Amino acid sequence: MSQPIDYRIAKTLGLVGELYPAAESGPLPIRNAPSPLRVFLPFIGQREERRKRRNTEQPKTLMGKVLQRMTLRADNQWQDSEITLSPGEVLSVSATGHLFISRALNVSIGPKTCLWYRVDDGDIHRLPSDTGTITSTKGGRLYFQVALPGAFGNRAGETSTESPPPPMSGTIDVEIYSGSGAEDSPELPQGWHYYWRLGEGSIYRKGGDDEPALCCDTHGDVGIIKYPIDQPLTDDMQFSWDWFVDALPSTLPEHVQPTHDYLSIAVEFENGLDLTYMWSSTLPADTIFQCPLPWWDKRETHWVLRRPEDGLSMWHHESRSIKDDYIKAIGGEVPKRIVAVWLIANSAFQSGHGKCKYRKIKLGPREAQQSIF
Repeated sequence: MSQPIDYRIAKTLGLVGELYPAAESGPLPIRNAPSPLRVFLPFIGQREERRKRRNTEQPKTLMGKVLQRMTLRADNQWQDSEITLSPGEVLSVSATGHLFISRALNVSIGPKTCLWYRVDDGDIHRLPSDTGTITSTKGGRLYFQVALPGAFGNRAGETSTESPPPPMSGTIDVEIYSGSGAEDSPELPQGWHYYWRLGEGSIYRKGGDDEPALCCDTHGDVGIIKYPIDQPLTDDMQFSWDWFVDALPSTLPEHVQPTHDYLSIAVEFENGLDLTYMWSSTLPADTIFQCPLPWWDKRETHWVLRRPEDGLSMWHHESRSIKDDYIKAIGGEVPKRIVAVWLIANSAFQSGHGKCKYRKIKLGPREAQQSIF
């Protein structure tokens, strides 16, 4: 697939990623988003607004004995806290500061998006908020690193070589306290879990008895929760759900990197690709585009279904023919199976606020759908 001149310019500016290579046979996938360059100037015009949002954020404080203070920079290195945890020991962490992807454009991320930790050589975890609790299961030395979600190539915390993270300036200041003093992350519905590549979060929660929904509230953070499944991708495969959107995290078109804040629901296929259905603040319904972010640009395709004119703060029902949508939006050889359903929320780039909820999520042939939530 040849790249238009405006797309090549946008790629040079870091606004978009790679285009999928054209399929060897069959029609090309639909790509009908407007020129990325049309978003750039309005985005520049909002930089003062982003600075004000960042400066009004109130850091959370914890009470108790401070065991250690650290200042972290985005240097792709794990920093030793000089704290050795016993099996079952609990610590609390509070963090402040920002890492700047671009100071000129006022694009930055805070601790709840970038602060990671691990114990000895164990799996990595992301602090789910500006404050959080760390519980050591086996015990060992505690290490920290600040990095973009998706910067790691594996659960051991090695920096990705496929899509190395961009340089970032700024610092994150960390205070480590003894005992548990931070709020726990909200409970997820049974079967759902956060995607390790982006880390844990406090974005999603199970609604109460008076609110039978899976609720999402994002503000300056990012997260994906997944529900593993195993279903054949047949001709009659239907994906249906209800969603209720109160607020969208971006006021600009979401198809470029610095404005790519959005709410969506997705299906993942056995070939590692995913197709995600989203609300947009301004893009028309049936706009289809590749994810503009590194690594994701080779894996994720976005399909706009609705925007605010369709009605915020009210339930909407959707039903999609997954195989037909795959052929239109992704193209090439059609995978044989669907392996997961995702919910995605991102508000990290512009520090906006997104809020929505989902119910009646189902997948399967029309007359025999599996209830997912």
